[in-house]
Amino acid sequence: MTQPYALVATLHDPNGASLPFLDRHDVRAALGWYPFVSVAATVVTDAGVTHRLQDLGVQVVEGGTTGVARRAALAATPPEFASSNIDFDRWLHWLLAWPDELESLAARIEHVVTRQQAAPWCVLLGRTARAFATHPQVQRLPETATNRTLSLVAGKSLDAVSGAVWLSPEGRDLVLASSVEESAATDLEWAGLMLRQDPARLLGLRFEGLEWETPDFHAAAIADAGGLERWVQEAFDTPEMWTSRLQLAAASVSALQRVLAG
Repeated sequence: MTQPYALVATLHDPNGASLPFLDRHDVRAALGWYPFVSVAATVVTDAGVTHRLQDLGVQVVEGGTTGVARRAALAATPPEFASSNIDFDRWLHWLLAWPDELESLAARIEHVVTRQQAAPWCVLLGRTARAFATHPQVQRLPETATNRTLSLVAGKSLDAVSGAVWLSPEGRDLVLASSVEESAATDLEWAGLMLRQDPARLLGLRFEGLEWETPDFHAAAIADAGGLERWVQEAFDTPEMWTSRLQLAAASVSALQRVLAG
């Protein structure tokens, strides 16, 4: 065991795309890094995936929309544990592409914690400039605006929308007591809860391994489209996707303002 905190994840995998990864020795070994692993899976997630996770000792609970699932997975963890909260597919990519960086996360968090006068309750696990640039434009542009809003409020550069955040037990309790957002707007809602309580408790780090993970799980679709670039155009550069991403950005900054005004 190399990580002193729980792994808390969400999963939506109706096609079982993650199942082959769960047969890998390195993935099985990495799940053993943590004293507790909780995954909130949507009801349409492939049953083979949830059963395999349970066989590997993972606590699987029912998820829903992103915000609901994040809280469900967090609530399933013992309250004494700090937690690394992340989308499960993103965790898989981080492990397979940047394993040393992921395994050293605990040491990096500890280094940051020991240098602060006030121990952080929340560390936003953000992306380096290179990792951020791997995402499609439909994500980068709205997320740039979202992060800019939070950074202006916090007075420091932060990336809150990578789908990854570390919480101390105090941060966990604050989130579970006050979070109400049902969508991924929890990204800014959770950060806002920390800022409202004590701005010194919110920090951010940047990682290479939080690059775009989605292509890992769509190899067949990418091949059918004739390559990654064409697939991105067909699946992501659409009016519907732009609308969805812009609406999420608006909901996120609205959640931040609601929390700070409360």
